[in-house]
Amino acid sequence: MSESPRLPGRRTLRRRRRAARRVRLVAAVTACLGLIAGAIVVAGPAMSAPSHELVITSTAFSGIDQTPGDGVCLTAAGTCTLRSALEESNALKGAPGAVVITVQPGLSGTIRPVMTRSAANWMQTSAVSSWDDGAFYRITAPVTIDLDNRLSIIPTSESVEGAAFEVAGPDVVLKNFTNILSSGTSIVMGEQAKRVSLTGGSTVTKENYYPERFVVYRQGASDISVSDYSLQGFFHESQQTSGLFLFNATTTTPMKNITISRVSVNYTSGGTCNGSDGSGCRTNLTTFSPRDSNVVLDGFSFQDSVVKNLNGATGFKFSNGGNSGVRLSNLTISGNQFLNSTGDGSGDEYAFITLPPGTLNGENKISRNDIVRAASGQSIAIRWDGLTRSGTVPSGLSITDNFIDGYDSSIRLSRSGLTTVSGNTFGTRSGSQGRPATGEETGDGGALLVDNGTDSNLSVATWFPTSNAAVVAAPSSAALVAKPRAGFTGGTCAAEFAVQRPVTGQNIPTGPVSLDLYWTADRTAEIYLGRVTGVTAATASVTVALPVGPQPLAGATAPISAQAVNATTGDVSGFVRVQTHVETTPQLTSSQFSRTVAVTGNCRPTLALEQAAGQNDPTMSRDLRYLLTSSLPLDPSTVTPDDVQLAATATANTLDTARINPRVVSVTPVAGKNGLQFEVVARVDDSAAVSAGIAAGRVTSTSGLSNTAAATSVDAGITFVNPLQVTAPRFTLVTGEKKGKTYALMLRAGAPVPTSPVTFSSQVDAVGVENGVHLSTDAPVIAPGGRSTEPIVVKASAGDVRANTKATIAATVASSDTNYDGLVVPSVNPFLFATDPTIDIEKRAFAAVTDASTPATIEQTGTPVLTGSRLVDGQAVCFVYTVTNRSADDWVTNLHDILVTDSDLRLGTGGLIGSIPQLAVGDSKKVAACGTIFSNGSAEGWRR
Repeated sequence: MSESPRLPGRRTLRRRRRAARRVRLVAAVTACLGLIAGAIVVAGPAMSAPSHELVITSTAFSGIDQTPGDGVCLTAAGTCTLRSALEESNALKGAPGAVVITVQPGLSGTIRPVMTRSAANWMQTSAVSSWDDGAFYRITAPVTIDLDNRLSIIPTSESVEGAAFEVAGPDVVLKNFTNILSSGTSIVMGEQAKRVSLTGGSTVTKENYYPERFVVYRQGASDISVSDYSLQGFFHESQQTSGLFLFNATTTTPMKNITISRVSVNYTSGGTCNGSDGSGCRTNLTTFSPRDSNVVLDGFSFQDSVVKNLNGATGFKFSNGGNSGVRLSNLTISGNQFLNSTGDGSGDEYAFITLPPGTLNGENKISRNDIVRAASGQSIAIRWDGLTRSGTVPSGLSITDNFIDGYDSSIRLSRSGLTTVSGNTFGTRSGSQGRPATGEETGDGGALLVDNGTDSNLSVATWFPTSNAAVVAAPSSAALVAKPRAGFTGGTCAAEFAVQRPVTGQNIPTGPVSLDLYWTADRTAEIYLGRVTGVTAATASVTVALPVGPQPLAGATAPISAQAVNATTGDVSGFVRVQTHVETTPQLTSSQFSRTVAVTGNCRPTLALEQAAGQNDPTMSRDLRYLLTSSLPLDPSTVTPDDVQLAATATANTLDTARINPRVVSVTPVAGKNGLQFEVVARVDDSAAVSAGIAAGRVTSTSGLSNTAAATSVDAGITFVNPLQVTAPRFTLVTGEKKGKTYALMLRAGAPVPTSPVTFSSQVDAVGVENGVHLSTDAPVIAPGGRSTEPIVVKASAGDVRANTKATIAATVASSDTNYDGLVVPSVNPFLFATDPTIDIEKRAFAAVTDASTPATIEQTGTPVLTGSRLVDGQAVCFVYTVTNRSADDWVTNLHDILVTDSDLRLGTGGLIGSIPQLAVGDSKKVAACGTIFSNGSAEGWRR
């Protein structure tokens, strides 16, 4: 390579400046931040399998390869030095990946260059940059060098300025380079450097302040990547000669596809910057030199990196002031953290990112960065003057989704044409007008969040809010619902407010617009809430999702946060504002920020639990339905049967208080209610009065906040009546009686019609078994659509038994019809006698009865129906049953709980005519039943 022009007298000037700065420069070295995960890929060589592995066995600086090109790395001393390995590699000219240079296992240390520029010492003795007079090592052919972070290069003087490496060839892979330093530049990517990658390692100036630059890129270099690397230190000679990444072009041949990713730069306080300690040194992040338009950069990416405490130095100064600067295209600065930066100078020409004046070609984006200034320093975060660009022409630049804090003017554009500026947020230290900030909407120079000057975004005016943002349960029917920004921690809470198109002032937006919505604690815009698109009406309602709890933000020296909704109380605070984008293509036309309005309300849910509409009370339907209503949408996963508490108390119809078994069988969101209503279904197994409730803190809204109070209710009680009955729950049974007694299991009037068989399983207790009590069937069934089982005959085996011995027939029930499955079944009690206690029942029929209120009035007002008389269809008839206790001899007893039944189930209640609590020996009592006679289908009719 031909020698590049050099600045005359640089050495003398450099030493004088360094001496002057030895007292003033203060910094310190600490462990660099963990590198951000991710990967940026640039064009690289198609690697082949290694054919030559050259293993470094010595840390000596000198040592020339004896026979370059023979495939053997060997010096006259019988060792393999880094120089001899490179000379061998350069001579081999292998395919990409064919030649690999590694370090012998166990070898580690520091290479100390001889600081005399000569062919015996340096592989390159002519200038490799505007400041480096040569290079210790030179790479001209494809090679992979892996130093395994075990070999370092540290100069011992600055008597002559040179680079540690010059890459002057294609397809080079540099891996695990730790503390690669020189008296000038660590690595120069020369004009012939193509498809070069440096990955892994750390370089920090500790021993001295001699190094000034880490990587220098020359014109013509292309497809160069630096990734996964930590940097700290480097002497700052001047804004044009120093920098971690310096672009040095003396011709207009473009540099292409330069990528820097996952790099950590951390300058901390303390340390010094002199000939014996370089830990306090700091310099520019990037430098573009010389001060003209020779630097042509097509494709520059700085991504996913962390840069801290950049003080007295520049970040990205693509402009040299006035109308001069880098000719830049296809820029990407994305996913980085730039924290606690002070910068160098203030005003338009010293923004943290100062884009070059004039045109940006290709696609350029500044996105997803945290740009946080120190307590003082630069006044502008991002600045671009497009010079002569028309206000209607797309600029090719987008500035999106960045967080910026501490700058007086965060984003300043002038003569930039149509430039998309959206989704950016601003910390509380950012400059902005005081609330309600109406001047922010149209001002130039006083609007500090987005400042559109002449011919920038047509100075389009923004829509603005006209009402406070109030917490709502659900968006109103006409509301535009903003698509929320991803990445909120915790849940969200909806708030709605009205917006309006501007009617006076600057350029009024026409056609469809998108509205970006922001929350601020006071007057900036710390949280981006989302966007609505396609807005055409002059007014609209907008619903946004407010994040609950602290939302992390980047701080200058420590993380900070913003909180729109208090995660403990649910109270909302702060304000909202709007930014408008006219939906032009290929870029949006972005406005400045609107005025602010307050946020009001609370994001904790309140609950009500009531009987569901249409629920009968009392009811014989098994499902007891309740409706849970919330003031805010609930997370369905938190509303479960366990969250509902049931209380069940016995009623007069309860058969067994120990078997009521109250439970919630389901909690289901009501369709179309978006989490605001849930149907609760409870069941019991026996008659009971059931009430439901939900205690405080049991359910959670979609915002992540639970209910602070128990659910309220006006009527949350439902009485369930067990629909199962028996026709004869108590009766006498004589042992050995051939006819036995009968009973049936039946449903109460009004009970649900069974849809499946209702099958009972009957069991006789031990007393009954002992006395031979047995049933005609122990599995009676109520058929689908039926009301009763067939009569069940109960008999007892012949034998002696103590009079009035009580036996019990219990039963359980099972059915696919949930109305009946598992209900408590009434039991039946036969009272056993060895001798018939002789209950004599006389049944007499009466027609034309005018008073059927009692057996006596039936006999007094009716006409007896004589034996053999014929009764016709439709004739009313009453029957009087005279019951006499004729027990005698040894079994004389007063009878209790006598049930009078008739085999004709049409009489009484399913054949049960009535009951007589007590009947003394010889006494008689009467019961009666009335009905209407219907034909039994015989020619004879029904006779009595």
